[in-house]
Amino acid sequence: MRKTLVWLLVLALGAALAQAPKVDGRVASGEYAKSLKHEKSGITLHWSIVGDTLYLALEGKSKGWIGIGFLPEKTDKKKGADLYLFYMEGGKLVALDTYQVKRTGAPVADEKEGGKNSILAAAATYESDTWVVEFSRKLKTGEATDVEITPGKKLIVLLAHASKMDPKEEHKKTERWYLEDFVF
Repeated sequence: MRKTLVWLLVLALGAALAQAPKVDGRVASGEYAKSLKHEKSGITLHWSIVGDTLYLALEGKSKGWIGIGFLPEKTDKKKGADLYLFYMEGGKLVALDTYQVKRTGAPVADEKEGGKNSILAAAATYESDTWVVEFSRKLKTGEATDVEITPGKKLIVLLAHASKMDPKEEHKKTERWYLEDFVF
């Protein structure tokens, strides 16, 4: 009984001390718990879950904005997707939390659909057409415009980038990808 209690305390302490990645626009070796390189897009995802928060990094080449999104299940194209778009304006990062109202076309800001910007922190570096974006958000925001992320549960991850920094610039069909059965 005593050994069991000690072991549970060690596990609890280890979980409590889990280091959250530093959201600074740079991915250090070993900073994230998991990584995946998506060959077709050239985008590498890095992620860690610490407590109730997802820390996510995107690394990839693009002359314009870069984005990631989540869908709980296959739907009518992108309709219902929780999308995050990142671009540079005047040398500074602009990070948008958006929602896909229609099956195609541009998403709208969460605020226009009754939600709020759920990005807790965001930072990026953009050099020689190469992005490193880091951001964090709660796994469960409680908003209809955000997808609940449950560790171990499959969802669809959407990746995209565009040829211009303009957030209204639509990506070409060849600049978007769906990762089905993705698990955080």
